[in-house]
Amino acid sequence: MEKNMIGKYLRDLRRRRGMSQQELALALGVSKQTISNWEVGRKVPRMKAVDKIANIFGVSRNSILAGLPVEMLEQEYRRVVDLTDRDIRLTYLGQQVPREYIDIIVKLMRCDIVERDAQ
Repeated sequence: MEKNMIGKYLRDLRRRRGMSQQELALALGVSKQTISNWEVGRKVPRMKAVDKIANIFGVSRNSILAGLPVEMLEQEYRRVVDLTDRDIRLTYLGQQVPREYIDIIVKLMRCDIVERDAQ
């Protein structure tokens, strides 16, 4: 994730709503400088502020914390695949991952699971 995704997302939400930093600051009970600091990534909002922001803009808390619209978060979840699914072609940096590498990862995972179960 990019370092300042929360700030950029917050700025985007504010601008789409046609709000100034001052207006958002008043709605949240903070200073305009605080809003500016959040948007440029110098600081991040505390959870109480995140809840208020989510309420003002009608988005989820997770969306704000991830710095992504909820639709994009859902897309990320759809990208999850199981390594044992033989119909999926996995890639890394644009190159297909050889089946032998996937088999090695699966074996390592099995060892890890067995170790955790033994504890």
